Amino acid sequence: MEPGRRRLARPARSLPLRWRIAALAGVAIALLSVLASLTAFWVVRSSLLGDLQESLREDVLTVANLYARGAPGAAGASLAGPTGGVIVQLYDIQGMLLAASMAEFEREGAVLPQETVRIEAGVRDWSGELAGRPVRAAIAPFEFGSAAVIAETSFIARALGQLGRALLVTALALVLISAVAAYLIAAAAIRPIRHLARQAARLGPERLEPIRYRGPSDEVGLLAGALNGLIGRLKTSIDAQRQFLAETSHELRTPLTSLQGYLDRASRKASPEVANELADARRISYSMARLISDLLQLSRGELVQELIPHLVDPYSDVLSPVAEEFPGVVLEGSEGAMLLGDPERLRQLVRNLTANAVRATGSPEGVRLVLEPRGYAVSLVVRDNGPGVPEEIRERIFEKFYKGPGGGTGLGLAIARQIAEMHQGTISVDSAPGRTEFTVTLPLADVPD
Repeated sequence: MEPGRRRLARPARSLPLRWRIAALAGVAIALLSVLASLTAFWVVRSSLLGDLQESLREDVLTVANLYARGAPGAAGASLAGPTGGVIVQLYDIQGMLLAASMAEFEREGAVLPQETVRIEAGVRDWSGELAGRPVRAAIAPFEFGSAAVIAETSFIARALGQLGRALLVTALALVLISAVAAYLIAAAAIRPIRHLARQAARLGPERLEPIRYRGPSDEVGLLAGALNGLIGRLKTSIDAQRQFLAETSHELRTPLTSLQGYLDRASRKASPEVANELADARRISYSMARLISDLLQLSRGELVQELIPHLVDPYSDVLSPVAEEFPGVVLEGSEGAMLLGDPERLRQLVRNLTANAVRATGSPEGVRLVLEPRGYAVSLVVRDNGPGVPEEIRERIFEKFYKGPGGGTGLGLAIARQIAEMHQGTISVDSAPGRTEFTVTLPLADVPD
């Protein structure tokens, strides 16, 4: 690999955009569902405990007023607690228990702390355990001590447990529903993008037309506008390139035709000593004329169509003349194979590949032309020790007007592929840093036929 040249990093594999959006939306909905469930649980718990404590405060004031007046009657007759099962305890001024409405709450372990029941005014709230049960209490003073109204909270714990289980089941159901909903939302969100991608995939150098988008002027609309702007610039650039090729080819045709005429006349008058050199010059001029004709056809989007078939020895008629044009190129193989083809076209194919290889290596000595028999076919291999062709562009280097890292017009390899296909052959590339092979495989001719 050449110094300073880096291989393009492959993009890291990740989930498709649809699944990423679905995952994000699903997580967001799931978190909201869990948060809503926790909030509902906290609100219901606070409401139940708050209502119970408020009822206890009202009840303890009722009891304290009853004992303050000294009126006859039962303390529990005037209570309106939410459970219907409150316990009343009376304490003296020192905070010692005098009596309780239930015998169980007169025993040790069922008495409120002395510092809690010593109260001079107002109402005091208390929560904890008495007699091994979770309770809440409200304490209020009266003339001879203080009164406490106590209620168990186990029924609230049971209700909250049932509520928690119901909310958990609901949250799990919402998570599952959110996954499906998130996938549908993601699919709907990226549908316009997929539509743009399908239209863009159908575009090419011969088909550059605006992408149709009838949606709102949102982010997808901006993307469609940016793509259409890029397509317009590409079309303008390719049209200018084709116009330049057409005009240049037309301009070259006239002096080349004149040159061919002068060479023809010089060949008829030349001495035997220079006849061979003039024949080589005529051959090169006719090759240039064909190349200019190919450029004209390719600039119009046409294929290379002209083909004059002969019986061709690929070693002596194709590889050897090209090797002579690039002194220093190593030639390997032997004569004897025979195929049906146009020798000028085949030399043009190998010449294009060889010129690219010499340009990539910077020296003809690093290029080899190899003839390899392969059963009923033969391969013409152009091998070099250059930096190689990056894997990500190997599928595109045979496209018309595609310019790789080495530059050029983007037509040499396109012409080479078309010539190979016209001969019912194939062309392929195998490359790694320090070794690149372009292989043209052509069927052998049936000589007796």
